[in-house]
Amino acid sequence: MLRIALKNVLARKGRLLLTAMAVIASCAFLSGVFVFSDTITGSFNRLFANAFSKTDAFVRSSNVIEGDFGEETRARIPDSLISTVAAAPGVAEASGYIQGFAQISTAAGKEIGIDGPPKFGSVYTGKDSSPWSIDEGRAAATSTEVVIDKRSAKEGKIKIGDQVTMTANKGARKFTVTGLARFSGSDSAGGATTALFTLATAQEFVTAQPGVIDAIVVRGDGSLSDAALRSELQQIVPGQDVEVLTGAEITKENQDAIATGFAFFTKFLTAFAAIALLVGSFVIYNVFRITSAQRQKENALMRAIGAHKGQVIKAQFVEAAIVGLVGGVLGFGAGLALATLIIKILSATGFGPSDTALSVNPSSFVNTLIVGLIVTLICATFPAIKAGRVPPLAAMRDVSIDRSGLSKRRIVVGAVLLAAAIVGVVIGLGGNAVGLGVGVAALFAALVALGPLVVGPVTTVLRKPLQSVRGVTGEIAVRNAARSPERTALTAAALGIGLALLVGVSTLGSSLQSSIRSTFGELFTGDYAISTSDQGGGIGGLPTTLADELNKLPQVGSAVGFGGALLNVIENGKPSQKGVLVLDPVGAAQLLDIPFAAGGWDGLNASTILVSKDKAERDKLTLGDTLNLTFLDQSAATVSIGGIFDSAVFGNLIVDQALVANRGFDTFDRQILVVRAPGVSEADATAAIKAVTDKYPTGKLETRNQFIEARVNDVAGILNFIYALLGMSIFIAVLGLVLTLLLAVYERRRELGLSRAIGMTRAQVRSSIRWEAIVTAVLGAAMGSGLGLALGWIIVRTFRDEGLNTFSVSPFSIAIFAIGAVLLAVLAAWIPARKAAKADILQAIATT
Repeated sequence: MLRIALKNVLARKGRLLLTAMAVIASCAFLSGVFVFSDTITGSFNRLFANAFSKTDAFVRSSNVIEGDFGEETRARIPDSLISTVAAAPGVAEASGYIQGFAQISTAAGKEIGIDGPPKFGSVYTGKDSSPWSIDEGRAAATSTEVVIDKRSAKEGKIKIGDQVTMTANKGARKFTVTGLARFSGSDSAGGATTALFTLATAQEFVTAQPGVIDAIVVRGDGSLSDAALRSELQQIVPGQDVEVLTGAEITKENQDAIATGFAFFTKFLTAFAAIALLVGSFVIYNVFRITSAQRQKENALMRAIGAHKGQVIKAQFVEAAIVGLVGGVLGFGAGLALATLIIKILSATGFGPSDTALSVNPSSFVNTLIVGLIVTLICATFPAIKAGRVPPLAAMRDVSIDRSGLSKRRIVVGAVLLAAAIVGVVIGLGGNAVGLGVGVAALFAALVALGPLVVGPVTTVLRKPLQSVRGVTGEIAVRNAARSPERTALTAAALGIGLALLVGVSTLGSSLQSSIRSTFGELFTGDYAISTSDQGGGIGGLPTTLADELNKLPQVGSAVGFGGALLNVIENGKPSQKGVLVLDPVGAAQLLDIPFAAGGWDGLNASTILVSKDKAERDKLTLGDTLNLTFLDQSAATVSIGGIFDSAVFGNLIVDQALVANRGFDTFDRQILVVRAPGVSEADATAAIKAVTDKYPTGKLETRNQFIEARVNDVAGILNFIYALLGMSIFIAVLGLVLTLLLAVYERRRELGLSRAIGMTRAQVRSSIRWEAIVTAVLGAAMGSGLGLALGWIIVRTFRDEGLNTFSVSPFSIAIFAIGAVLLAVLAAWIPARKAAKADILQAIATT
């Protein structure tokens, strides 16, 4: 039987390739993600290994606050330690290191690196331990000079001698470019824009904290090992708040930080790869089921001449294993091309290292192969078992009969799954994430189980309209779709799942946009907003000097900056890292109409804190209760709760700017809201405010309505990215439609030949195949739209307490998706229709 199985595969190379196509498409996205992760990790590992190759020790503060998503804020150390470290035994050189936010803008005001990685301001030392080297020009020597990375210079077409505007903690200033630098042989530090100043300028302008630095970079003289040098320096530096790392440790820390940063993106892509694999599983199963049904006579003959059930099943599994292996190998090759494309896109948009060589770990190939093989074998299980159960009498049949549309067992299973879905969703909406996951999964499973049952009613409804439009070809198309309910339903389900996700995301996006409009429309009572055009990879923002300047204008009633900080809240005797919103409560009271469950804006000052209603209920906090806080500089404060606000937009904690001032934080505003002074016209206020914001290239002035619509458009950008990722699932579903039609044409070759023999034209044959595809697509669109709307509603209801308070549907998007599915179906039917129309009549009607 093994030899027979191998000969069957080799004898039907076309069918092998068609079946493997589904596996190839399903594995390509997954392997692409694996290779992408390997390449990015390898590139950054090499970059930082080279950057710290001459660093033997790294001295810094041990005081650090880490946020919920891995972001951290670290305290600084006195620059007086540089001379202390430099004089230590075994030290050849020691240099101060600073890294803060600094945005580069051209003389014309164009920002460099928008929507890309972080924007850093640092120090050029010219020492051997520095990863930076001057490629053109010279180092900065005065407080008005700067060196920038070569990649930024290329992007902004900046030459030596040009003036640039730098925006940092201390405000916005003009600098003259004296040099272009490279980072460890690359044009940038992992895609980040970097401005290199003198140490004194970086302290005064970038961090606004003279006398302190972020770290000391040490190169040894070779007399001590790195570990011994670390021990020596740890004894020399005073206090408990300074730590020393070896060069290998700081290298690994940076490599791990980059890996962690890209891990989320990799997991994000992996989730969509899993979705594509799920859709592909329907296609793979459907192809195996069709080919197994078409070989019913062949398998029955095997049973008739003595093969037992187990042998037939094993032969089917051997063929499936070969398909899985071939598909996995070819899918990995397709994934290499996909990974290359992703990396090129990231490099073009400013993410990732400038010099990237494709890296492939053997584990990525093995994992792709294993996944492809396992998924294929699982999808082939039921068709293989069904093939083994075929009675020898079936050898006398010419065709297989599909009775799935009348299956009572299918009705029972579908009803049970639907009931489980409803129960799981109800439980999940009560706050149980596991129940919600089970409910959604059961909903998709119910779609698959009940699909064949609705094929008959749907085709009955479509029969008369198609008869009136296309006549006999429409009648044939509908009957062909209804002939095999399971095949039609599974093909439609693959398309339907992709559409369901698109419609679900569209509904979520529409609801989120409506929620933003309503929430910001109610909360924001000001006239203008100034937003930072780029969050700088999570650091920096708008200098607080901008709000100060605006408040000095007679045309402005109040300008309030909204910043953020990480601090420790002592809970149950242990510090818990929390992100807080930082603002001026006096101005906020004029600009924000936030509902309070207790207290109000007048209760916020330098010794109090505002707490969200959710946190208050969760931690059993009431007005007047106290919280113990510790800050970056290790100072502590006990604050009382001055108000409990009922809004999810502003996080859980709000503090006064005065509370965190001079606590070691880099202070920036994420947004500035402005209300014009009473009696001032909009034109006069706009002109006065614009005159100030024009000096700050990172500040984008918007009216109230423009600000709200900009936040809505931010959601649209994210949605478009998700749509693009889901496009792979749609592609696989369309490929499944092509394969199904091709196999259906092969199955009906004798029928098509007879139809041609009695007068059916080639155009009518092509038309019948195309309309059969359209019928399938309409069924998939209906299933997907309904399921997508249900999925969107579930998500919106789940996050209603997080600010997602409006359920909104985008009929235009749903219509576009449905029409697109039908058009793709017509395109998918092009090759099968041509193949059916070109079939030789005499050969087609011959019994083989």
